[in-house]
Amino acid sequence: MIKMIVCDLDGTLLAGKSNIPEENILALRRAMEAGVQVVIASGRMIEATVPIAEKIGVNAPLSLFNGAMAYDYQNDRILSGITIPHATILPVIRALEARGTYVQAFPGRGYFMEKKNHWTDYYENKISVLGTEVGMKLSDWLKSDVYKLLCLGEPEELSAIIREFTPLFPEVTFVKSGETHLEVVAKGVDKASGMADISRLTGIAPEEMMAFGDEMNDLPMLKYAGTGYAMENAVPGVLKEMRLIAPKNTDHGVARIVNMYLDEGRMGGNPV
Repeated sequence: MIKMIVCDLDGTLLAGKSNIPEENILALRRAMEAGVQVVIASGRMIEATVPIAEKIGVNAPLSLFNGAMAYDYQNDRILSGITIPHATILPVIRALEARGTYVQAFPGRGYFMEKKNHWTDYYENKISVLGTEVGMKLSDWLKSDVYKLLCLGEPEELSAIIREFTPLFPEVTFVKSGETHLEVVAKGVDKASGMADISRLTGIAPEEMMAFGDEMNDLPMLKYAGTGYAMENAVPGVLKEMRLIAPKNTDHGVARIVNMYLDEGRMGGNPV
């Protein structure tokens, strides 16, 4: 029996930008009424995820920063978190700056970059949260640990960074969360480790979870869950690995699968 639904946002639950189809909202609310816990698992930050969680009324912690933070949005509490130490991330930032790569730092609240450009415009429009320009190199400005870095650039550039930087910086993980998005998180952090935290906090076992995702950073989560669905619009690397395929995000695929399981009596739990 499915007792938890775990949804990625971009390319999965959302149909574009921060827009969630009404069909998905209604299906997730129907599942919650049946006693299912609903989790949003995203690379996004607190400020970019809470408005979506509130629109749905999700009833479980959020898994943010690609699994680095479990967050109780209803009480504004960080339940668990794994940051990258300042001493570890500083040489990574310097290497990215030397390469000329556009990079944003996420210390917890807000996100920061040396100087805004067209990538900033794109990202601000996508998540509906404005970033902060610090007016100097991030490596000079940053004084704290971070939950993640996000590099935005052309696909070829980001793939080259993964190849070149992975052996140079073994204490962090580089993973694509979109064609033009490259996440940098602490070693051992991914959406599966984030769901392990949620499992510990809620008492719901992996085999009782259903997960939906579309990008390479979703793949560990899809494999962790007992029932993992790749979206039909997922990248080839995800589609190749997953047996279960949900309709496209633009065809409210999450709602169609959730409603099917509810109708068949294969989803439900104890109301929370």
